[in-house]
Amino acid sequence: MPCLYYGIFKNYNNLLVKQGIINLFKKVNKNISALILAGLLIFISCSTGDNSKYLPQKLGELNLVKVIQNKKAAVMINKMHDKKLDDCKNYIAIYGNNHSKNILYVSIYENAKKAETNIKNMAIKMANGSSVFSPLTHAKIRDNVYFETAGMGLKHYFYRTDNILIWWQVEVDKAEATYNDLLKFDFATLNNRINR
Repeated sequence: MPCLYYGIFKNYNNLLVKQGIINLFKKVNKNISALILAGLLIFISCSTGDNSKYLPQKLGELNLVKVIQNKKAAVMINKMHDKKLDDCKNYIAIYGNNHSKNILYVSIYENAKKAETNIKNMAIKMANGSSVFSPLTHAKIRDNVYFETAGMGLKHYFYRTDNILIWWQVEVDKAEATYNDLLKFDFATLNNRINR
């Protein structure tokens, strides 16, 4: 009989050891899964994925309702110009409602020189107006030039701050309040987020 008890005890002991190893693996896997998930969340939060919180959340009485960015924004901007523009990070922010014509276009270039070249070329082409836009007017404040035009029933403002080119199109009755808010907004946070 002692051999029988020994055999049962040995099998039971082996079962306990196996259970312990299985439980240990479960704990290790759970910890590894938690570490992987934590790492993934940190990676996502540090990536340049959703940068909409670094754009103006409100201009005048208009709330930010939608942001189009990255490749989709570049495709839309290239289509508007009927050609491929310089490589840069693009954001299209819609204010008011999803079908609004109040749209902010932000392009972040590699450096200030590229942004300056692009805004100069745009201003030269638009200076005398076109079938879509009225002739440009401009104001110089400190080192920056701010352009204004009208077209398609909207006011259009564009300017450059460092390596960022900004274009704001807005309904005429909302132009003054929204443009004043836009000029107060510091795009440096978005720029720093993109270029780190």
